[in-house]
Amino acid sequence: MKKAVDFYEEGYNCAESIIKVVNEEKNLNIPVSIASPFGRGMTVGSSCGAITGALMALGAVKGRKEAVEPNQSRDYTKKIMGKIKERYGTFQCAELKKKGVSCAEIIEYTHNVLKEYLD
Repeated sequence: MKKAVDFYEEGYNCAESIIKVVNEEKNLNIPVSIASPFGRGMTVGSSCGAITGALMALGAVKGRKEAVEPNQSRDYTKKIMGKIKERYGTFQCAELKKKGVSCAEIIEYTHNVLKEYLD
């Protein structure tokens, strides 16, 4: 089984890499193309693509289907974001880069955190 970083090394962006690995792990077919605009912090150093990809995957797995359902994915999102903030102090791609955090590192960490909540 491939790791998210393997997909990144093949040329997928951070967000796409997370979607690809979750598809493989959960036997899903989330369109990778929905994550294409989110790499490199939405191409402007904004919100990290690995994080946005993880939240897209979380929504696909744990999100609600109807408006009347409780949105339980919000609780998971808060936990995921909290762990990332605690470790790195930011969600911003440009800030992560300034701190010396590589794409491979944030992809791997975010994917590992995400896996805690997908099972």
